[in-house]
Amino acid sequence: MRQKKLFSRKGQAMVETALILPIVILILAGIMDFGLLFNNYLIINNASREGARYAAVGATDTQITNDIKTMTSTLDQSKVKITISPSGATRKTGEEVTVTIEYDNNLITPIISSIVSNPIHLKAKTVMRIE
Repeated sequence: MRQKKLFSRKGQAMVETALILPIVILILAGIMDFGLLFNNYLIINNASREGARYAAVGATDTQITNDIKTMTSTLDQSKVKITISPSGATRKTGEEVTVTIEYDNNLITPIISSIVSNPIHLKAKTVMRIE
């Protein structure tokens, strides 16, 4: 007489997958959110540097703003705040010009945005001496 199997392992893999899959998805979503956040920070940082360089060689505030908007075209322009100090009329050779760009980055993963404050405020500031 053959003995019946008392335990079956058919559902074990499905249960393990059901337990681990949400954690793996959360980690992957966090990696995507961090990657987009870091990319947006690099964009505003580079735009700030280019804007300050443009201001240091004598460009007007309008030219600087247009240049920055072109460099940050992949971002939501309604959330990009550009500050140039001092204004174009009061800049003098040898003094410093400061270009600050601020951006509110929204996270795309709902679970992560409930853990971390959303939106995350990004700020890039560059100071250069006027030539």
